[in-house]
Amino acid sequence: MIVYVYRKMLKHLALLIFVNATFIFLIHIPKSSHVHYDMKLVKQTTKDIVFSAAIIGISFGAFSTLCVALVQYPQNILVVIAAIFISIGVGRQIFATALDAATSNMNSFLSSWASVLHLLAKDRTTTPEWSSIEIQVELILFAKGLQYVLPRKIDSVKPDFSQIYTYLNEHKWELEYKHPITSEDSSSVAFAQHTIKQIRDRLRIYDKLLQIQQNSGGANTVVLIAIGTLIWLLS
Repeated sequence: MIVYVYRKMLKHLALLIFVNATFIFLIHIPKSSHVHYDMKLVKQTTKDIVFSAAIIGISFGAFSTLCVALVQYPQNILVVIAAIFISIGVGRQIFATALDAATSNMNSFLSSWASVLHLLAKDRTTTPEWSSIEIQVELILFAKGLQYVLPRKIDSVKPDFSQIYTYLNEHKWELEYKHPITSEDSSSVAFAQHTIKQIRDRLRIYDKLLQIQQNSGGANTVVLIAIGTLIWLLS
């Protein structure tokens, strides 16, 4: 599975760096209003995701440093030292960007299921159980920076609830739910409670990855690149 994550991260980086950088000012591609996510990435462990991103970041840093060293050493040691600082800084940023392949998919997954659950609860708020479920889902949506976005199959002005239950039964495997889901209150409540638990479990992993991502980029990366650039200028 690490190979799969590694491949997806490289694809994400390639699209981000080359496609966006080349065409962002030339071609306007309208962004889809519907949510998409890769369940294989969503279900990965924190360890596998971080390990795959680290391989990419370290490999880039080591390769770029080696290239400069082969050309400049021993004629210009300062340039090699500058390359080390810059490569570490850029490698950290590459690491953080590679993590985005997983965090963006997790965000879409969490946003989608929280939105579906909110839609389901909104129609049943006459009972205390469903009122509690709606409040819990809204707290997840707003407190965690998720978006209210429904899957294409059930995104309409007046959704057909039979269509919603069809969608739930087709996609319940994503939440590891094995029981049939019907419009009966006991069945719907059981599914909603299970979904909230699954969302919270995945949120813990998502939050941890976001924290790692934020710590890897930002000011620390800028300082390393700035030091390297200064050394290079002095050389």
